[in-house]
Amino acid sequence: MKRFLSRVLIVLFVVSAKPVLANISGVMGPNINPDDNSIQFRTALIMADEDSQSDLWVYRLHYQHAFNDTFRGRVVMQYRDVNGFEYDFFRTELLYNFKKRGAGETWSSALRFDFRARRGSRSEEFAVNWGSQWDFANGYRARATLIVNKQLDDNDLSNGFFVQTRGSVSKKLENDIRLSLQMLNQHGEVGNMPSLRKQGSFIGPSISGNVGRFKYEFRYLYGLTDIVRDNNLFFRITTQI
Repeated sequence: MKRFLSRVLIVLFVVSAKPVLANISGVMGPNINPDDNSIQFRTALIMADEDSQSDLWVYRLHYQHAFNDTFRGRVVMQYRDVNGFEYDFFRTELLYNFKKRGAGETWSSALRFDFRARRGSRSEEFAVNWGSQWDFANGYRARATLIVNKQLDDNDLSNGFFVQTRGSVSKKLENDIRLSLQMLNQHGEVGNMPSLRKQGSFIGPSISGNVGRFKYEFRYLYGLTDIVRDNNLFFRITTQI
């Protein structure tokens, strides 16, 4: 059954099953610090649901540079530990913050354009991410992201457009620690989406903050649907260079 579900997941989300199961993505923030010149390391662990399975690890390193307060570039290298440590993909990103939050406003928004080159014969992919943020009084914040991606060659998978959504609500405490509830959804192909039970959905809390020059985040996600495993742990750390 798990082998069958993994094959379904490949067809639905146009990526290899194991990196998707070990969800290492976040909810995109649209705003850009014009002085940003930083590196970030991420890792995610998806725990086995049963004795016959193995824990899965994913590792990501990225460098990002803000050209100004409107455009920011990023390069990403991702590795995975499936039956051994191996290269997964390389990705380039360009973030365009087209709507800045003005005085007395709450909403800001951006578009991010991604190109991903995968290991081996797997398809390259292009994605457009639309992310918005609402900043409210007393440290409350909400974020939402819509992602549409497409394969760029004619492998044996569908050549349609695939959709993901992500969202979070959070509260910043007086000690600069932010508590958040995040939800990440992988819906499938436009015009051919499966039932909700066969979509990939995760929900869980996170905590983030600063230690000196380092920013960190810890997160736990629970798999809501049958097609994903139950327990996903995530950690990231960022520093300016």
